[in-house]
Amino acid sequence: MTTASKQQSLTTEQLEERFDSGEEVLGYFDLDHPIVEQHPVVQKRITLTMPDWIVEGLDEEAEELAISRNAVVNTWLAERIRAAHGHSQSAMRA
Repeated sequence: MTTASKQQSLTTEQLEERFDSGEEVLGYFDLDHPIVEQHPVVQKRITLTMPDWIVEGLDEEAEELAISRNAVVNTWLAERIRAAHGHSQSAMRA
């Protein structure tokens, strides 16, 4: 990859398309001067009121996945929010 193409900017969608098609994409990253952002995880406790059938469904899913009910709720809500905002699963993790 040439120096000129290393300086080219791509959208997330373009980068994902190139990666998915098997193209080498490391040239689009500045590996010598990476910027790593770490955001502290801020959690808030909330209380939800829901019908028994929803709680039972959450418990069934939690048992099937061998995770807590809370983890099921967090995962489902995060997926829904990402979908509503057009974020891909790989771009943002809960």
